[in-house]
Parts: sequence; structure tokens; C-alpha cells
Amino acid sequence: MFDQSFTPKNLTRIYHSENKKGVNIAGLFFPEIIDEYENIKRTRRLIRQLFRNRKLYGKPNFEKRLSKLYELRARYKTQKNEVIEQRLEAVSKTINSRKFSFNIEKLAYQKNNKDVFVTKNDAASFFAEKQIQKNIKYTYSVKQADRDLIVPQLRSILQDDFPKFVIKTDIESFYETIDRDLLIAKLNENPILSLSTRKLIARLLREYEKISGHKKGIPRGVGISAYLSELYLKEFDQKIENLDNLIYYARYVDDIVVVIAPKPDEKIEDYFKKLSEFIGNDKLKLKREKSDWFCYPGEKQMIQFDYLGYNFDKHGGRFGLGISKKKKKKYEDRVLSSIEKYAKQSIKQPRKAKKELLLRIKFLTSNTALSNNKGNAIIGIYNSNKWATDLKFLTSLDSFLVGKSNLIKNPYVKKKVQKFSFSHGYKARTFCRFTPSQFETIVKLWKD
Repeated sequence: MFDQSFTPKNLTRIYHSENKKGVNIAGLFFPEIIDEYENIKRTRRLIRQLFRNRKLYGKPNFEKRLSKLYELRARYKTQKNEVIEQRLEAVSKTINSRKFSFNIEKLAYQKNNKDVFVTKNDAASFFAEKQIQKNIKYTYSVKQADRDLIVPQLRSILQDDFPKFVIKTDIESFYETIDRDLLIAKLNENPILSLSTRKLIARLLREYEKISGHKKGIPRGVGISAYLSELYLKEFDQKIENLDNLIYYARYVDDIVVVIAPKPDEKIEDYFKKLSEFIGNDKLKLKREKSDWFCYPGEKQMIQFDYLGYNFDKHGGRFGLGISKKKKKKYEDRVLSSIEKYAKQSIKQPRKAKKELLLRIKFLTSNTALSNNKGNAIIGIYNSNKWATDLKFLTSLDSFLVGKSNLIKNPYVKKKVQKFSFSHGYKARTFCRFTPSQFETIVKLWKD
């Protein structure tokens, strides 16, 4: 049976799991452990150096030195683990105390015109969040859908010419309108989630109500919310999956697509009503005015809609998959803001302005591994658009880049910028590495 407790043992598992992902837990919460890590690194370097120079030593001398270094490394590891254990015992006590609660803060900026929240940046909140996420994930078997599975699956289904209804819709203000009483009822009606976990979730929701002033909703931006939202819609997903003649169903957070093989005389409106009824049972609404419905083959012999950053476009027997207008505009906005930032900054800091501009354009036109990530997660012009078959957007972005580069007065910098190419970065899958500080510098402009 899955252990849901907030014990030092479970928190230690989280510590090492997050470390493997590249999250610097010691740097974030336990700076006193950093010295132990440095001692271990230094000993490893000495071991490698000893192996490189082993010919300089006789075999007995080499083995003696190596044995001492191994002992030293083992001692440093033991010291490190003892300190980690001590710190996590204290964290566990804090989480399990009756006084513990999450401190939620509203960020100064919004995302897609929605307020964003975070929990206080302390060890207890961090580890409590992670353990709650694990508890929900493993007890309810919930996880967020994978867009890199959805897009190729949907592409394959839409390419054939069999009759189909296609409904693309999304949930109105999803996180903000989740009924908290219903959410708690869902958690309590099948109490496979531990009592301590449910109590912490209830405290989190009460804290969110205090800071937001809203009777409904869960905090957008807080990690637990992603898991709670999936749990909340588990029954909704099951109802759609049980629809007669369902060909395909996918939901990515609040974005929904349903493909039906219709019977004669069936109307697509009736299926949309069913979806609305299902979501209404969870006290949510679909955005009817922003929904797309397609009966294929129909009068227009076409299916065209944006989903997960791609534009699905079927006209008769031709099918194309490009990127959405919104996504293309995002690239254009970032190019323009980078050049405008350079123009302002270059007046007083020309060298710094040039360096940052070239970094940003290089980032936009290439691919890179996410910093603090050991899961091989790659982002960039190819990796973020790899399922596209209609590549006209690349030529368009290159033209936009060249056109806006003419705003740059310095001919040397302009020439440097014009050497970058979205098309080349995509087709050659150009890979570049950026340090964490460079990455922070690059994206800071687009967050402001």
C-alpha cells in the first residue's frame, strides 16, 4: 500500500527525486549542506585525477591513495546524509504540526488575464506540496495529458475521410470556477486519500479564499492545483469516454477535443449539449461562443481549428498541420520586444545590449535543454513545433525577423541578427546551450 505520510523517509525520497531532476534543494532551503556537496565533488575530482596519473605511481601506492580517497568520499556522503536527515526531520515535524498551513501569495503579474498564485518559498511548503501531489497521483491515478501524444494521435484521426463530428471547446475560467465544496466532497466520498492529506488540502483552499476573496476556485500557479483539477474532472472524463460512437477524446487541462462517428440523422448540437450537461454536473461551463464544431463531410468539406498551439486544417482530401496564429504572434512579439529592448538599452549600455539581443534571438531560433532539468526536456523552434507538416510559418518568421532587424541602427549588430534563421534552426535542429543566468536574462524580458 502506498505510504502517504509526511515522514522524514518520504521527504528524503522527494529530496533525492527532485535533485535528480536538477532542482538544487540544498541551495534553495539547506545552504549548510552545500559544503558537503563541494567536499564530495572535490574528492571525485581527485579520484579522476589519480586515475589519469596512475602511471606515475606504483601499484601499491596507487591502490593505497585510491582507498583513502574512497574512504574520504564515503565519509563526506555520510555527513551529507546525516545533515539532510536532521533537516528533514525538522521539516516533517513542521508539516505534521496543527499550526502548519500554506502561505499563499498573489503574483504581481497575470497569465492570460488570470491571477497567478504561489506558496511561500520555504522547505515545509515545498515538501508538503510535493508529497500531496504524489499522494493524489498514486491514489487516484491522475496525471495531466501529454500534448506530444495528443497532437500526433489527433492528426492521424483527422486525416482519414470517414464521416465524423469534431467538437473543439474549452472550459470557462476553469481553475477560478471549480466548486470547492464539491471538490472536498469528491475527496471525502471515496477517502482513499489520507486524512492528513485532505486536511492540508482544506487548509490550502481556506488560505486561497482569504487571499483571493473568492468563494470558488483553486489557486492557479500552485502545483497541487494541477492535480486537484484532474481529480475534479475524473468523472467528466469517464462520461465522455463512455459515449456511443466515440472515436477520440482528449483534454489538456481545460482544452477539449471530441471526435464522434455519427449515426444517420444525429446532430452535432446534441453532442455539444451532452458535453455541456456533463460539465454542468461539476458546476462548470463550456465556452460556447469560442467552441468549434465540424460535420465532415459537410457542405464546406473542411475542418479547421487551433489546438495546443497547432492549426489543424483539412480541406477535402488535403490535410495540413501548422502552428496557430496565437503561437506565431508570440514568436513575433518576442522578436519585436527583444529589438525594442536593444534600442533603449544600447544608448547607455551598447555592449550589454548587443549581448542580450543576440542571446534572445539565438534562443528563439534554436533549441535548448531546459535548465535545472535532467529529464532531457528540450524546447525550441523545432522541439516545440515538431509535429507541424505545413512549414510556411518558418519563412514568415524569417521575413519578420529580417524586417524588424532594419530598426537596428548599428550595421554590425543588424548583420549579426540577420544571420539567425527560424527555418535553419528548425530543419537543422540547431542545439544551443545556455547557462542558468543566461536563461534568466533571456526570459525576464518576456515575463515583465
